[in-house]
This record gives sequence, structure tokens and C-alpha cells, in this order.
Amino acid sequence: MRHRRFGWAGSIVLALVSYGSGGLANAQAPAGAPPAAEPAPMAPPPAEATPPAAYAPITPAIDVPPPVPPPPPSSPIPSAAPLKVEARNATIRFGMFLQPQFEALGSVAADGYANNLYLRRARFVVGGTLFDRIEYFLETDSPNLFKGATAVPAMGQALKGTSTMVIQDLFGTYKVLGDMLKIDAGYTLPAGSHNSLQSAFTLFGWDYFAYTFQQSNAFGAATAPVGRDLGFQLRGLLVDGHIEYRVGLWQGQRNAAAAAVVAPPTPAEQGARNFFRTTARLQINLFDPETGYYYGGTYLGAKKILSLGGSYDFQSDYKAYSFDGFLDMPLGPGVATAQIDYSHWDGGTYLPLPKQWALQGEAGYTVLPVALAPIVRVEHLHIDNGATQNRYAGGLAYWCYGHNSNVKFFYTRIQEDGAAHGANQINLQWQIFVY
Repeated sequence: MRHRRFGWAGSIVLALVSYGSGGLANAQAPAGAPPAAEPAPMAPPPAEATPPAAYAPITPAIDVPPPVPPPPPSSPIPSAAPLKVEARNATIRFGMFLQPQFEALGSVAADGYANNLYLRRARFVVGGTLFDRIEYFLETDSPNLFKGATAVPAMGQALKGTSTMVIQDLFGTYKVLGDMLKIDAGYTLPAGSHNSLQSAFTLFGWDYFAYTFQQSNAFGAATAPVGRDLGFQLRGLLVDGHIEYRVGLWQGQRNAAAAAVVAPPTPAEQGARNFFRTTARLQINLFDPETGYYYGGTYLGAKKILSLGGSYDFQSDYKAYSFDGFLDMPLGPGVATAQIDYSHWDGGTYLPLPKQWALQGEAGYTVLPVALAPIVRVEHLHIDNGATQNRYAGGLAYWCYGHNSNVKFFYTRIQEDGAAHGANQINLQWQIFVY
């Protein structure tokens, strides 16, 4: 019985002793005992997996266009909008052109001055488009209206010119390949020098050069055509507008009919049986092209023009050619304008036109803030076995409303070899134009 009580009580005591001995053993090893083995180092924690890269959308590279340059400053010279009517597949524009003028004209062969107040040009203008491919243009004129004749009739009164209104230009243009190829057909200016192809609306000086149209009345027209002819031509701009070409066939001179001859027997021949007049022009535009049928005398800063050109004109034994350079360039507070033309004509045995050549030029500077342009001009004409003439001119243009309205004053000194004396010419002209 005593053994049983000790049995369960002893079990409790032994358990307590064992627990205490274990705690002390863990706290301090007994003397002389070998050192307890170092616990095995703990394995390092597993390395963290590299986090996936953040999502970045792939954007294709896009070329950024260069910044658009600011528009050029508007010209201080105002201009008028055209009178235009638009309809489906058609447009039409209306305009008019007047040049009231005072002229005091001396003569190298006579004394005194011919003084006149007259209309140098009086025109109605119509133009437009059809179906975006066809252009048309019409202008009439009554040139030198009421200008007094220089020859005095028996009754002592100089007759004033009251010319009926004539067709000045009338032609159509078909755009085959846009500006690269156009077909012109009608009555207008054939290819020639730059000055001969300028529009009277936009001349820099008060008029064309004095000797630009020396061949004008040599082709047998009943009314002087002032450089015009009737025909058709191919015209276009190539290489981004840097090359312009014009090639055309025109009426030119029409041969007269030939009567029958008895001996030797020769049948009659019909008139107008000869081939046509042929003209061609090539122009190199170093900067902006001149895209219209007619060139400008000045663009008043709207374009940068530097061009070199040449033309050739022939029919049977008649031959003519020209070389020219034209500058109209914004410079500083204005526009520098200059041109030079060399032209040569020879009627041969075909036309009543003696062999001759002309060298003509003009230069000036338009001060845009005040719309004034001083202009100088030199013109020289040499006729084989004939007279040699020189003209020296200077003047001032006031571009109060650009080409819509301006005033020009010019003085010209005229000299001719073998003449009794020189002569003076004074022109004061007001232009009114809308189109």
C-alpha cells in the first residue's frame, strides 16, 4: 500500500525534478562537460522572386513635322477683292481697267509739245472657270481714247482718236495635267520677251518698254494687234514650277492669192496657203513661279521672283529672238524690282520689218510703308541702215491701293542719231483697276 502511494507521488516528483534539470542544462552546461554543439545555422530565407517589370505600351515612333512658319506680314498696301459669282461647276469674274493720263510729248523732228488729256486704256474684263479644268478670259479696249493726232490737217484742227472698242484678248485654257500641261487657244500674246508677256494691269513703269512690240504690225492685220495673234499653244510648269515652257502655232502672215498666168500657163493659187507662225519660250524660275498666262511687272512683295528666260519666233524668212532677266524680291522694308530684255527682229524677205535689235531695262525700289517707288528706265534701239534711238526715263509710282489704284509720274529724254534735236516726254497717269 505504501509502495502504491509512493508510486504515483514519486512519479510527480520525478517529473518535477526532470523538468528542473532540463531548464538548468539549457541555461548552463556542467563543469568539465564538453561544449554543446552549436546549433545548425538557419537556412537563409528564400530569395524573393524578381517582380515583373511594369507594363509599358509600345508606341511606334512618329516623325514630328517641323513647326509651321508664321505667315508673312500682310502688305501695308491694301487691295480690293474681285467681283466674282460662283455657281455649280462655273465661276465668272467682272472687272474694268482705266488709265486717265496727261501727256506732253516732244518730237526729235519738230518743235513744241503735243499736249493731251486722254484715256491710255479703257477696258472691260471678264473671266472665269468651268468644271475646274477650263479657264476663259476676255478683255476689250479703246486705246488712246480722245488723244489728239500729231499731224495737223488742212483745217488746222488735230483730230482726236475715237476708236471703237476692240477685242484685246479672248482665249480659253484647258488644264490637261494641272499646271504641268495646259492648252491655250484664242487671240492673245504669243510667246516673246518677259516684258511683252506682262499684264498691263500690273506694270511697274507707266507703260511697256518703248520697243517691245516692234514686230506687232508687220503681219498684215487690218487693225494693229499690239503684239497679239490668233492660234494655240502648249504651256506648263515643270520641276515644282522652276521651269516654264510655251510652244505655239499662230496665224502670222497669210500669203496673198496669186492670179493665173497665161504664159507660161500657171493656174491661180489660193491665198493663206503658207504655214503658220511658230513661237517658243523657256523660263527658269529660281524661286517662286509665275503661274498665270500673263506675267506681273511687280508683285509688290507677294512673291519672290528671280527668272531667266528666252524666246524664239519665226515664220518663213522672218526670225526673232529675245533673252531676259526679271527680279522682284522683298528686301528690307520694301521690294526691289528690275528687268532687262534684249530682243532681235529680222523680217528678211518675208515681212516689211528691217533688221534691228533693242536693249531695254528698268529698276526701282518700292518702299512699302509709304507705298512709293522711284523708278529708272533705259531703252536703246538700233535699226540696221536706219536710226539709232535712246530713251532715258525716271519717275515715281505711288501705290496707294496697289494695282487697284496708283499714280505714276515719268519724265523721258529722247535722243536719235542724226535728228535735229532731242525731245522730252512727260506722263502723269492714274490707274483704276478691279478684277
